[in-house]
Amino acid sequence: VITTCLFSACIIGNVIMFRLGQQTRIKPSIPLRMLITNTKVRRNTKALVAAVSERASRHPDAMSAVFTAIDSISKEVSSTIQLPASDEVSVTEMEAKLEELMEMNQGLLQCLGVSHSSIEAVLQTTLKYKLVSKLTGAGGGGCVLTLLPTRIHLLFCFFE
Repeated sequence: VITTCLFSACIIGNVIMFRLGQQTRIKPSIPLRMLITNTKVRRNTKALVAAVSERASRHPDAMSAVFTAIDSISKEVSSTIQLPASDEVSVTEMEAKLEELMEMNQGLLQCLGVSHSSIEAVLQTTLKYKLVSKLTGAGGGGCVLTLLPTRIHLLFCFFE
């Protein structure tokens, strides 16, 4: 379901926010270019959710703070991408803010224990090119999103 929504979002040009089982389509004020990297690592969402739940049981205060921070970042991303960006400077500033928020979010997802060595390899590779990435979906493998800011000129290459 998440993959379907992700690709639907790519096709229709919106961002979809998932919150308490609800989907909300958010229309960004500027085109957001994202690279989706499939790590080709299958994940077990049920096992990942159980592991996060166990960690939350062992460290309730710390994990509550992590969940609160993730929620705050999600809200900030939502409001940021809807702000009007009238010129190149404001677009660049918006992209820089999104990069920072994505980086913070990825760090918090690592705190939850849902990252994976394959995801970390993608993060290290994109970081070499000064690009910011984060896992998407449940983590534990799967896909990684990389923001491609307007300063990056695209050359499409597809690898198997």
